[in-house]
Amino acid sequence: MSEAYKSLPLTAQTADMTYPLVQMLKVDMSFDRWRAFVDQYCMPVAKDSVGAKADADDILWQRQRGIIVIANERGYIHGLFSYYVRDDMTDGLVLHVDNVMAVEIVSGDYVLDAMRDGMTRLARIHQCSNVYVSLGEPDDRLRTYFARSGYAPSKVRYCAPAAPRMSA
Repeated sequence: MSEAYKSLPLTAQTADMTYPLVQMLKVDMSFDRWRAFVDQYCMPVAKDSVGAKADADDILWQRQRGIIVIANERGYIHGLFSYYVRDDMTDGLVLHVDNVMAVEIVSGDYVLDAMRDGMTRLARIHQCSNVYVSLGEPDDRLRTYFARSGYAPSKVRYCAPAAPRMSA
């Protein structure tokens, strides 16, 4: 069953058909906001970083940042994540993964397995030493999955509004 799902870089053709999944999991996300996010993340690949034999799919995997979708054999989108590659002072090149969304319609972790395969492929292509996955609000299913897959908490992130609140 897991072979029925595959990781694919988001393209202009798949961006619009991915919106229903995004809206289902992020109900306040407008279509315009989704398209603005896609446009920001799916930047073109620099021509000098592409080998002469690279096909279109390989070129999209070479983006320094982007969005990967998980599709079944019929092309329906069941998951996605955004990523960017950056140089970490301690770890060197690392793959940062955010906005993890997955909908499993059958029992099993097939979508998440395909997602993890996509992360592994990106880390290998970009020669990253580590993969950091940021999960949104506590999601026990995702936490359990990533823990079973060998991920451990590291570099805890805190979040605060950019404009500090006044205390009473």
